[in-house]
Amino acid sequence: MLGPLPALHRFALVVAALVVCVGLGLWFGAIPEVPVNLRLGLLAGGAAGAAAAFVLVHDFHHREARPARARRRAH
Repeated sequence: MLGPLPALHRFALVVAALVVCVGLGLWFGAIPEVPVNLRLGLLAGGAAGAAAAFVLVHDFHHREARPARARRRAH
């Protein structure tokens, strides 16, 4: 979705997605009205964070490889 990013930005985006989703899973696991175990909430949040990170970082556009152009030197 965001295209080719530098490695540091991709890493920061993946960490942010994981932290947010694991935090949401922890929050859902701690709410007594929702019948979800705390451990299950953390696992579901981690899985959702991994999926969100993949979708945010992966480039879904199929780009065709262009042949490299070679310069010819004049002798």
